[in-house]
Amino acid sequence: MKFETAKDFKRQDRAARYFCNKYDYSYASSEEWGKIDYQIFGVNAEVICGFEVKGCKNQSIGDKENVLVSMRKIVDAQQYQIKNNKPVVMCWAFDDGILFDKLNNLQGNFKLGGRKPRAGSTFDVEMLVYVKQENFNKILF
Repeated sequence: MKFETAKDFKRQDRAARYFCNKYDYSYASSEEWGKIDYQIFGVNAEVICGFEVKGCKNQSIGDKENVLVSMRKIVDAQQYQIKNNKPVVMCWAFDDGILFDKLNNLQGNFKLGGRKPRAGSTFDVEMLVYVKQENFNKILF
């Protein structure tokens, strides 16, 4: 079951657009149930990396010390890297900008966390990785 709203997809698209504009790349959405959100293309229209966006709704960069990503999502991104022999950039989309870095550069602590379980959701409580915001590249809107 998918829980993302149209507003969530708009936030993801804005993050991909800003990232690509900064580096003169282009992007396309992955298939609906793909391991990552976007494919990023270089100047020769070749895929240069995968791009996964995590939403930080109603938050500004620096509001909290850490960002979160599920270990399940990290495993999915690793599978993409292995299958496609391309890196994955993990991105956190805030109201005022994005934070990002390559998956292989992430360092953090993990613990069980999440949200109050919703009907139809399997992964509302899961192992999460907490990564300090200070370690990322930044683009402000």
